[in-house]
Amino acid sequence: MPGTTIGNATRIWEANVHWSLYSQCGIWDPKGRGVDVFECIRAHDSTQFTQPPNCSYWRYVARR
Repeated sequence: MPGTTIGNATRIWEANVHWSLYSQCGIWDPKGRGVDVFECIRAHDSTQFTQPPNCSYWRYVARR
């Protein structure tokens, strides 16, 4: 599997947004004081139930 590149302008996850396959989002982790980056593995419109780390829609990539 080829490596994944994290973009410089990774979008913050929001509800009511269409996420296309392979798009990336960031989620702030207050305990770890960093941003976890996830990659979309299934195109969808986001709801509170599809928020990362939901493994049906997202794959963990890295922490920034």
